[in-house]
Amino acid sequence: MADQKTIDKVKELLETNAYAPLKEAAEKWLATADEKYDVKDKAAKAWDKLGDAADAFAGASEKFNEKMGEMSDKVTDAADKLQDKAEPVLDILQDKAEPALEKISDAELIKKLKESISTFTENIELFGSEKGAEIVGSKELADQIKQHAEEMKAQGKEFCDCEACTKAKEILKDLGEDIGE
Repeated sequence: MADQKTIDKVKELLETNAYAPLKEAAEKWLATADEKYDVKDKAAKAWDKLGDAADAFAGASEKFNEKMGEMSDKVTDAADKLQDKAEPVLDILQDKAEPALEKISDAELIKKLKESISTFTENIELFGSEKGAEIVGSKELADQIKQHAEEMKAQGKEFCDCEACTKAKEILKDLGEDIGE
């Protein structure tokens, strides 16, 4: 599973003009990532609640300590023992949840990201056709995109450098799937 930086990039990708299947895969991947982080958040919240409970108990025991002497030390020891026992259990739960979520979500997103990245050859063909003009809304804009693609291809570039394709390549790289230029 990627880090928060990659998750932010996937969210940025969703704000681009990426094609629908990629957006669907990215949204699904984000939901799975959110589930993963939700597991972490729940574990952290449980940990915080345990700490809050221990703190509250310790605070109450301090007041009681005025009357009962050693009670505070016993409560603190018990809270420490509970914390020592709870921490490994939370770690085990998190360790078991992460790999399963990673395998499921990364593979589908990687596939859709790779499918969505255009080559300049594909752009030249598409935007040199009527369909390309229909997609962007004018023949002038289609011609400009085609011309840019021809210039980039002449420079030895293979993959489209639009915002969506560039973001898709960055995410693939973050996920260990570098496709080159």
